[in-house]
Amino acid sequence: MIEFTQHECELLMIYTPERDGGAWLQQQFAEKSEATISGRIFTVTQDMIFENRGDDDDPLLLDPESFVFSVGTLAGSYYCIESKFLGIEYELVIHQSIPLKRKTFAAERNISIFRRLNEFGLTQLIIGGDEESAMPKEVFEQMLKEFPNTHELNRYAQARVSGIIRNYVPIEIDFEAKYRKYMDKKESRRGTQPLQVFSEYESDKYTTLIEKIEEMLKQAESYTENQWQDEIIQIIQLLYPKYIKAFKEGPVRDSLAGKNRKIDFLMVDASGYVDAIELKKPFANCIVTSNHYRGNHVPMSELNGTVMQLEKYLYHLNRWGQQGEDKLNKRYADQLPEGLTLKIVNPSGMIIMGRDEKLSPDQKTDFEVIRRKYRHVLEIMTYDDMLRRLKVIRDQLKQPQG
Repeated sequence: MIEFTQHECELLMIYTPERDGGAWLQQQFAEKSEATISGRIFTVTQDMIFENRGDDDDPLLLDPESFVFSVGTLAGSYYCIESKFLGIEYELVIHQSIPLKRKTFAAERNISIFRRLNEFGLTQLIIGGDEESAMPKEVFEQMLKEFPNTHELNRYAQARVSGIIRNYVPIEIDFEAKYRKYMDKKESRRGTQPLQVFSEYESDKYTTLIEKIEEMLKQAESYTENQWQDEIIQIIQLLYPKYIKAFKEGPVRDSLAGKNRKIDFLMVDASGYVDAIELKKPFANCIVTSNHYRGNHVPMSELNGTVMQLEKYLYHLNRWGQQGEDKLNKRYADQLPEGLTLKIVNPSGMIIMGRDEKLSPDQKTDFEVIRRKYRHVLEIMTYDDMLRRLKVIRDQLKQPQG
């Protein structure tokens, strides 16, 4: 039996052997001055033996059949555990509010919980209390639950063995399916629920972006084209977090005309692949015509021209190929994360321009037809589109997560 108690500033472990009065333990000490007990979870030495047992009225300390070891010291409200006692390579500090029992240190089948953490390269682990770097008590208790129990280990072993032999021996029971079903039911599989954790912060972020765009749209005329682009491209990167870099006036070689062109923004995703964005200030009438041509609202010249321009940029980027990759990597080498190289592989495009809030239902339908015509190559988005997307994301994040 293992129990823990405090004596003045010492943390004591009381060990009561279940056989032969602990003669085997005395023999271990005589042979090598240390011994492992309780399924090799704890290592005790002769130096750890607590000598002042008669100075306390604790009945555990007065039990003549028990062995008492000093396994830690009290510093403030934390116990500093002897590293040798647990066979660990880091400093372990546990708050007084955490009950110390054998199961605090050992999982099923005599798995040493803290010894398992040696492989993570820790220098110190603080558990509980108010220390800023401490693992919260609730998280520690959850970690203890994460260690597999005997039932889970048995199911895992059955699944592994049956997976090997089922190709040679007919097995009626699908142990692999039973193991997966069991694991799916475990509460721990839910993890930390990152969407639930960060939804409030993300909601605030999107609310701020919405307010920012709405204010910009009210004062659009006060911005120059460059100022407008510099503001909006940052919002695009937040709306599309896959883009880690936006290079303004990104170059592309027009091999047909023998000259260099400039893309509004050359976008780089986290894998180094490039895309192109053309970004225009919002004009009231630049999307589709208000009148009909053969019963349809057709694209305005501003939209047609921008689509043609971007399609040509994408065409030239593809033709540029390996030579273009070398040029771009040389130009932007000092602005890219270490180890990331730019790659041109079927780049896609995006056009951001105009407003659609005042379009009639027929105009909006025809505009959608136009957008879908090009969506395999590029995306056409109005500023009202951008606002709607941000609002939908924000409102979804405000919904209860679960």
